Amino acid sequence: MPNADVWSFACMLFELVTGDFLFEPRSGANFDKDDDHLAQMIELLGNFPKEFSLSTKAAKRYFDKEGKLRRIQGFHYWPIKSVLMEKYRILESEA
Repeated sequence: MPNADVWSFACMLFELVTGDFLFEPRSGANFDKDDDHLAQMIELLGNFPKEFSLSTKAAKRYFDKEGKLRRIQGFHYWPIKSVLMEKYRILESEA
């Protein structure tokens, strides 16, 4: 049986339930798709723990010394449960 990671499975479930992609990153004038993808995850899940943000080889490319994104600020936090209820009109008990 092939392995599947939980993150990919959850994204796929979201797509099956809503008909939309959970994340659809795009490049901007001052940031690339990877920056936007990280920003979309933060908007949905909240800030990453500082230790997590700074624990990779590529950390300095995306995060400052405080663990905040370098190129994107001003997030609109919208937790996944709220997204499901407000945008897709899914009942709270199902969300």
